[in-house]
Amino acid sequence: MNKMPLKILSLVMSLLFIEIANANELKTVVNPEHLANTTQYGYSQATIAAAQAKTIYLAGQIGISEDGPNDFQSQVDRSFHNMKKVLEAAGGHVHNIVKITLLIKDHDAKKLQYLVKKRREFFGESPPASTLIPVTALALDSLYFEIDAIAVVHEGEKSH
Repeated sequence: MNKMPLKILSLVMSLLFIEIANANELKTVVNPEHLANTTQYGYSQATIAAAQAKTIYLAGQIGISEDGPNDFQSQVDRSFHNMKKVLEAAGGHVHNIVKITLLIKDHDAKKLQYLVKKRREFFGESPPASTLIPVTALALDSLYFEIDAIAVVHEGEKSH
């Protein structure tokens, strides 16, 4: 039997399980049924940006504070806050984020647990695609976490 029709059928079946976005949606979260439901961990397997979307690329945001504390959780909280503020300054909102990249110094299960909680609180039911990269060092010795993002907004929306 030719395996190509089977592969095509499998792809079509996977696409049937993609959440259908209405015409006003900027992004569609994709979690095919045959893969783990990653939304419970605060991210999706993929995110599709709508054709009418304008893209905003956010630089890596960090959360070091001169006033402290500068532990991992505090840096994560401030990094997410900074990301939100930069996105708003660029004319977007948290729900517009389609992809994030997380850089974690000395990654471990405790840090991952906190990140899962933070992503779920921050993104809710429509999380972006996400890549977590454990690293041995970041730009500064005292830096434990960095996050960057890609967001989409309606082409006609006002940007700053």
